[in-house]
Amino acid sequence: MLYRLVREVCFISSCFLGVTNAKFQNNFEHFPGLQSDIANFSHGVKILIERIQTENIFIGYFLLRKHPADCVDEDLPVHFALPFLQLNERNHVYVRSTGNSELMAILCIRQLIDKDFLLKFAKNLQHIRTRRILVIHNTKLEASTKSEIDTFLNYCMQLKFLNVILVHRDFTETNIFHSLNQFPHFKLETRDLRTKSPIYPNRLANVDKKKLRVLADQIEPITMLYEIGDSLILEGYIGYFIKAFAFKYNFRLWLPTMYEGTIVRVISMEEIRQATHNGSIDVGASLSTPQKESNVHEYIYPIEFFQWLTMLPMEPQLETYYFFSSIFSPASLISIFLFSYWVCVLYRVQLNLRRKTLYWDRALLVLFLIPWNLDLLRGLLNQSTAIRVNSATRRIIFILVFAQGGALNILFSIKMANWLTVPPHETPIESFDEVAERNLQIQIPEPDIAEIKFYCGETFWKQHKRLFHIVKSVDVFQENIRKMDTRYGYLINTLAWPIIEQRQKYFKHPLFRLSKSLYYTKGSLLSLPISENSMYKDLLSLFSLRSREAGLLEYWYKRTFYTMVSIGRFNLTDLSKNSRHEVLTLKEFEWVWITYSIVLTVSVKANVYVAIGDRQSAVDNPRCGMPYSQPAKTGYLPNSRGNSGSGGGGGDL
Repeated sequence: MLYRLVREVCFISSCFLGVTNAKFQNNFEHFPGLQSDIANFSHGVKILIERIQTENIFIGYFLLRKHPADCVDEDLPVHFALPFLQLNERNHVYVRSTGNSELMAILCIRQLIDKDFLLKFAKNLQHIRTRRILVIHNTKLEASTKSEIDTFLNYCMQLKFLNVILVHRDFTETNIFHSLNQFPHFKLETRDLRTKSPIYPNRLANVDKKKLRVLADQIEPITMLYEIGDSLILEGYIGYFIKAFAFKYNFRLWLPTMYEGTIVRVISMEEIRQATHNGSIDVGASLSTPQKESNVHEYIYPIEFFQWLTMLPMEPQLETYYFFSSIFSPASLISIFLFSYWVCVLYRVQLNLRRKTLYWDRALLVLFLIPWNLDLLRGLLNQSTAIRVNSATRRIIFILVFAQGGALNILFSIKMANWLTVPPHETPIESFDEVAERNLQIQIPEPDIAEIKFYCGETFWKQHKRLFHIVKSVDVFQENIRKMDTRYGYLINTLAWPIIEQRQKYFKHPLFRLSKSLYYTKGSLLSLPISENSMYKDLLSLFSLRSREAGLLEYWYKRTFYTMVSIGRFNLTDLSKNSRHEVLTLKEFEWVWITYSIVLTVSVKANVYVAIGDRQSAVDNPRCGMPYSQPAKTGYLPNSRGNSGSGGGGGDL
């Protein structure tokens, strides 16, 4: 019995000791020595972050940890006065959308080989991975191997972290931290906190000939590639931008081996976007609109504003015979006719009133129908006339006639001078319906059909598809534009048109014009495609703004024209056709003969009507004179001397 009691007491005592030992294991950090280490660590982290703040200010923190103890000090966030966003392993957040993204990111990790946890941290920092990152490794420095540190920072480089430092649990005593330098290649740096060098140096100030992988679209005048010996030269408007960027930050432009076959062809925008998306290239030497994409983070800050318009052939010059129809329009002809008519009527009425021969009879009707006086009408041509001006009324009439004639001569001279110096053209095309009426087609490359559908809609394309002449590739389309075939119009944007316009300045007369009424978009933004989370996005955006501010973008654009000439993209040969002016042609007499026939017909009919009227008047009034008359009923015939048989006086008949 006593033995059993002793055994139970021993068992209970052993259990008590076990529990006590467990509590001791769980709370070993509450011992004064360990608490001192935690306090030293927290104090060291606070000093470190204050120093980082002086290098470049930030306004908040983001902390990710699996367990509170992973940060060495469980109450680490309490020591910082700035706003703090804290997550554990189970939560996920898009940090960039939670507020101001100018923050300091802190990652507490117990095992450096935990890549899944690091990937989760990277997803939280989507689109802001260039922010400064502090990694706290809850292990002493001597317990971490160089290979583990090297592997961890190498994986940080793959996740496109630019500014990373790694501190250990005992960094307050060792003053040692590790950082990553990936320019030009991966390099592990072991540094001392007691030095005066920056904690986060500007890695992009000089990238030491780091390869900048570029893919050019070769769309004129944006980018062009050509070979000189073994060298591949990047030219064009955006080509100069990329080269200047590489020169400033000491990059080495590089065309990936998989894209070497693209030197001789145009690269589609979709192919460039796919290359940036899968990380095959760093930046696309091209311009595209972010408005079409769901992810605008794959573009830098917009560089250009552009429009899709139509380049139409210049309307042909009017034939010379149109000169007369343009001057003597129906309205002007009617005005001249009415003025001349009433002046002639006024002149005939004034003449008859002076002679006192104006009667309200059929002769007055004839006067209104045919009032023309040739001597008076000569005044319309400012020719001399034989009419005497012996009254005030007649002077006024002649002043009006000669004034009208002078005005017509001056108008004719001005119109003729303008016609010979600046020949007029047909009415410009102002709508897509007029394109169909002129039997004209607009050339577009097949890949750009998607652009029209995006900006104008599917309905527009179905309605006007017959107006477009589709070519298979952009290469063929660009070659056709260089030939300047005036049988077609061309889809054009406001970046390409100034080059064509400048080329036409070397022609005797331009072949094409830009139609702003036939547009496909009134405006859109253009930007450089870039890989998501690229370390160079902010740098490229800032460089584009500085280039625009300094006028470099405008200079590079103007330079592109002469570059295209020098590399043989086109020459300055005058492609315009010189039209020879023929003084007289049968076509020019067409309207003259038509007018002459009409006037002749009217004149003949008027003369016939006058003859009939005179004959009828003579019958009604014998005193008006007849070529013959009936003998008098008295039985006497007039003799040749005008004496009647009765010896009475007589007169001339």
